[in-house]
Amino acid sequence: MKLDLVLGGVGGQGVLSMAWVIDQAAHAAGLHVKQSEVHGMAQRGGAVSACVRLSDRPVASDLIAAGSAAVVAAVEPLEALRYTPLLHTEGTVVSDVTPLVNIDHYPDLETLLEVLYSLPRLVALDATRLAHAAGTVKAQNTVVLGATAPLLPLPLDALETQLQALFEPKGERIVQANLRAFRKGVAATGFVQAMRAAGVPSARLARVSSRLAFAPHPAEPALLAAWAQRLLGPHGEATAMQVWAAPKLLPLDAVHAVTA
Repeated sequence: MKLDLVLGGVGGQGVLSMAWVIDQAAHAAGLHVKQSEVHGMAQRGGAVSACVRLSDRPVASDLIAAGSAAVVAAVEPLEALRYTPLLHTEGTVVSDVTPLVNIDHYPDLETLLEVLYSLPRLVALDATRLAHAAGTVKAQNTVVLGATAPLLPLPLDALETQLQALFEPKGERIVQANLRAFRKGVAATGFVQAMRAAGVPSARLARVSSRLAFAPHPAEPALLAAWAQRLLGPHGEATAMQVWAAPKLLPLDAVHAVTA
């Protein structure tokens, strides 16, 4: 077994904290880990990335070759696109859709998201709003970590154990907020995987998943079936566009209220 993972974001978004949690969980599971990092200056909006390589055998290098990464997980949408050249043809991108406009001539958001949503395997979510609902907007990276977790060869509870260890010095409220944020991310990927298995087109699915207020637990099978039916029906594209246009995140049971 081996898995190459690229984590990306902007300075101050907690990319290296994500890598630490994964590294520690992997060591606890008896896996071999190699990691490289690029540190951008947070005060200048510099890019930050980490290449994490997990294997059940010794890993020779910490570098990930182009076309080799199974997962690219980013806390910022432009940073997600930055690392897609490293992605395997069967790989998955996990990304927050909330931009951090940290450079001159940042791309138009609508155009940027159209490119992001054209990716064939994408978990798009509004990690910033989900983190706020979990109890701290600073847990944006933890939401993305949770959405990445089902794609890793690691038990969810092992990752949660390391999350608790990381945030324990900050108090129980922060620990619980981050656990809720992590579980919301896990639920988001569970939703996307279920819709993809049902045959929902990728771009349509991305518009919907990035506007849903995922709870910190898996969606009920009946709700998943209802969403698949709506998104695959004759008005599936109109339904996705209506959800996409919503001014705030919608709870999953809003499928019964969408009128498209």
